[in-house]
Amino acid sequence: MGGGGGRFRFLVLLGSLAMIGSGFLPWWRTGGESVSGVLVPAQEGIGLEGPGLVIFGAAIAALVLLDIGYMRGRWGFILDAPIVYVALGTLGGAALLYRAWELWSVGYLPLPQQSPGLALAAVGVALMLYGAGTGFGQPRRY
Repeated sequence: MGGGGGRFRFLVLLGSLAMIGSGFLPWWRTGGESVSGVLVPAQEGIGLEGPGLVIFGAAIAALVLLDIGYMRGRWGFILDAPIVYVALGTLGGAALLYRAWELWSVGYLPLPQQSPGLALAAVGVALMLYGAGTGFGQPRRY
């Protein structure tokens, strides 16, 4: 990952790791409060369900492409290009927006304090897209 292209790949790597980590954090939580003196059991859901699986898959695909590109070294790899990471980040971002809309449509306002997984996924997608965007204009390695 040396040379001029290392910086954008490092940001894509950080974004991918954040997206993967977000899948294991709570994305929504309901219950846990008392209604008429009766405690309502708390329930929460993690990001490894529904559109969260698309985000997880996009992050895994980016890590695989980064790894293959790193192993190929100076010969490069055709899919280790900023446009591919933009496509994966856009796919993850679309899934994230859909999941946020899903939660909002059932009356749940996904605030970062109540859904840290959703917030971390947003940071991961933003890092991946920003990193891929900085990779444009840098010389190719092959």
